[in-house]
Order: sequence, then C-alpha cells, then structure tokens
Amino acid sequence: MRASMAPGVVVAVLLAVAPAGAQQRDTVGFPPARADALSGLYVLEDGRLVHVTDLRDQMGEPALSATEFASGRARALFPKKDGWFDAGNAWFRWDSIQYRVRFDETEHPVRALTWEEGGSTLSGTRAPLVEREVSIRSGDVVLAGTLVLPPGPGPHPALVMVPGSGPETRRIPRQVGDLLAYNGIAVLVTDKRGTGGSTGEWNGLSHADWAGDVEAHLDFLGAQPEIDASRIGLWGNSEGGYVVPVVAARRPDVRFLVCRVCAALPQSEVVPDIERGTRQRRGMPEFEVAAAVEMVERMIRYALTRTAYDSLAAHFESGAERPWRASFPVRQLPAADARYWDVYRENLVVDPRDHYARLRIPTLVVLGEADDRLLIGRRRAEYERLAESGVDLTLWVIPEASHGLMLGPGNALGYPPGLHERLMAWVKERAGVR
Repeated sequence: MRASMAPGVVVAVLLAVAPAGAQQRDTVGFPPARADALSGLYVLEDGRLVHVTDLRDQMGEPALSATEFASGRARALFPKKDGWFDAGNAWFRWDSIQYRVRFDETEHPVRALTWEEGGSTLSGTRAPLVEREVSIRSGDVVLAGTLVLPPGPGPHPALVMVPGSGPETRRIPRQVGDLLAYNGIAVLVTDKRGTGGSTGEWNGLSHADWAGDVEAHLDFLGAQPEIDASRIGLWGNSEGGYVVPVVAARRPDVRFLVCRVCAALPQSEVVPDIERGTRQRRGMPEFEVAAAVEMVERMIRYALTRTAYDSLAAHFESGAERPWRASFPVRQLPAADARYWDVYRENLVVDPRDHYARLRIPTLVVLGEADDRLLIGRRRAEYERLAESGVDLTLWVIPEASHGLMLGPGNALGYPPGLHERLMAWVKERAGVR
C-alpha cells in the first residue's frame, strides 16, 4: 500500500493501452541485463537525439521505449527473433511498423545502433556522457544511484532528479536526465528507498523522510569536484512535487526548481481526483468509480480525524468481490492504530503553496491541460496566484497533454513537438549554460 496514494508516473498504464494481440508470434522476450545495455541516449547521424528507456519499473519486466526529443515521437520497441526491434505507428501499437532498430551488442553498454525507416538507413552512437555509480547515506538508509556528467571539463551545474510515486528506480528519470547532461547539466538520479540498489522501504515513505533523502543528495552533489555548488537545482515529478518545494524553501544551495505535473494543493484535496480520473480512464462503470472514491475519502477522513474507523472498514469489506477493490492501491486495510495513519496524515496536510510562497529562486511548473489526475482548473489558478504574489514562478500549461505530458488516447501520439527543447532552454538559462 502507498501511504500517499498519490499520482504515479504515467507509464504505469502502458499495459492498459497495448492492443490485443500485441505479442506477435515472432516477438521475443529479453533479459534485464540486455535492457540495461541498450538503454541510454543516442545521437543519429542526421542529428536526432533518441532516448531508449527501460520501462520495467512500470511494466514488471524489461520493456523498451524510444523517444525522439525534437519531434516528440515515442514508440515502444518490440524485440524480434532476428535481433531487430520494431516500432509501430503509435506508442505500444502494432497497426503498422514505422521503423526498425538494431543495436550493435558487441559492447556493454551498447555504443551503436542502426535505424531503418522509410527506405533509409541511419547509424547512431551513444551520447558521450560520463557515468559514475554512487552510494549516498541518508540516516540509516543507503541510496544507490548514478551521477551523469556532461562531456568536457567541469565544474558543471547540476540537478537532483526527484521521481513520482511508487517503487521507482533511476530508470525513468534517466530519460530527461540524460538529455540534461547532454545539454551541459550534470544529473543525479537514484533508486528510491527499497528499490534497485537502495536500502529501506518505499512503501509507506513519509514526505518528511523523502525530503531528508533529497537533502542528502544535495549534500553529496555540493561536495563533488565535478559540480559547481553555486548552480544546483531540483527537478520534481508528480508526487515528488510535494517534496521539492519543501526542500527548496529551506536550502539556500538550491538555485532553481522545475516541478513537472505537480499539485498546488494538499493531497487531501487531490487524491480523490486522482482515484476518479484513473478509474474513468480505464472505463470502469461509474458506480464502481464512486465506491472507490468514497473509500479514499473515508480513509482521508479517518487519517485526519481518527473517527469512523468501523464504517471505513465496513466499506472496505463490502467491496471484497467488486472490481474497484481488485485494483485499489491498498490491498489490506491497516489497523486503526497502525503507524500508517500517522504517516498518511503527515502527507495529507502539507500544503505546497506555503512552501512555494517562500521561494526566492526561479521556478518552473509544467502541467498538462488534459491531465485526468491533477485537474487543471483549480491547479492553474493556484499557481497563477502564487506568481501574482511575487514568486518568481513560470507556469506552462501544455495543450491537450496528459499527466505524462503526452498527447492522444493512451498517450499514443507521444510528446508535443519541441517540448523537451523548451525545457532544456529554460534550465540552461537558469543554470548559466551557454
């Protein structure tokens, strides 16, 4: 169970959008080590930057996706028996094959690939980034990660990447992190507590402990000779948006902040919307959606007031054989006196607006207009009020974009063209990269 029950990364719904029959008879599985070797940022000979990302944290097994940053095109890569990977005409679709990729797997990690599309063949090489495996102590927890450095001499400006909810490792943050490093900004990505090589437990992680981990990341970065300690920023994603403004408001060494699809309101006001939007997107009948939302609201009420536990438990048990319970994030209701409720309450009452209001650094917030988790109406207004109050806050609302900042049903159309270039330009200017 997740103490916050907060928004997760959008790729968690990939399986739901994959079409029937997607596993073609000549498609093969591949081991995790191979996925690790293939993942990374590549430069095609026509200048395109392509990131090959392993989605296993969300899919449960290795699954590769290729994102072309300039055009925004994102495609799943389906491994074939002949060694090639096929990419369809939309994300995780097989309707027609648009291009094929073959990796030169004589080296680990892979250094080169061949890209076939529209009758043309292009070569590609791995971007010349420098990677250093790191271990960072945060209290009694050790966090494993990677420091990704730009090519060339330092010291470099740097960003700490803070992920969203759930058991997320460094894999998903590397997609944008590698692009940042290619653009001259060092990036620190770590496995969340209890995932990958990190010790501890992500399940039930309080935002206060999470903020402590982020502060440990900042302390580590500031001590590295390759890093310019006067140019360090934070990048928060989704639920990480409840952590990064808190840290930025109390750390003078944070010089800029990016918050991607982050809420402006306390979780007590956000979580019911997330539960409703997620289930409606899956096509669940409205009476089942209503039952799930009611369960969330009862849990919030109990965490805040410690009243009506018996009716909360009765509602939970009444759904034992119903669809809403089968996919509910809490599998077993915690006991009335469980520590879970203390942590949940701590997370529910934090109001991000209080911390944004204390910031005196450039801050960028990026929201999706069609986000069915963080409904744009009230969120936009809250951020606009903060900007009007004097906070150096820039708000981008991406038209028709989802919680993952992608377009189309099931995110099938990929990212808006130019979105990543725009993000890089904003960060580079604040980090002093020319």
